[in-house]
Amino acid sequence: MPADDLAVLRYADYGCEAYGFAVIVNPAFAAARPEAVKGFVRAVISGTHLAIKDPGRAADDVVSLINGGSRELELDRLRTVISDNILTAEVKRNGIGGIDPARLKRAIDQIAEDFKFRKRPAAADIFDDSFLPPVGGRLIN
Repeated sequence: MPADDLAVLRYADYGCEAYGFAVIVNPAFAAARPEAVKGFVRAVISGTHLAIKDPGRAADDVVSLINGGSRELELDRLRTVISDNILTAEVKRNGIGGIDPARLKRAIDQIAEDFKFRKRPAAADIFDDSFLPPVGGRLIN
């Protein structure tokens, strides 16, 4: 499909506070293998840093895995994701993987407008920053 035929609707443009990128881990695995989870999170953050630093190389890697993929299209998609979804003021302030607890609470409240929880989660039920590296290694320069 040509890129000009696509309409991108960004939830944030319509007031949605939800976070769009998450690493989800089974709690039992996290308890048994916390260093593995920390290592995986470090790898995700490192890969994100590399994609931001050299989007052309990241697009080349993706296209090499897609039969008939278009480098130009994938590079355009990646640049859009980086500029619109990764290099946000919040990420620049808190680093990759950091959250704003007030925003997460508002996101939970928004989800609760349409979904009835058996037990409404608190931010601490959803987010655990103990697996994150120090903020200095997560900041975007």
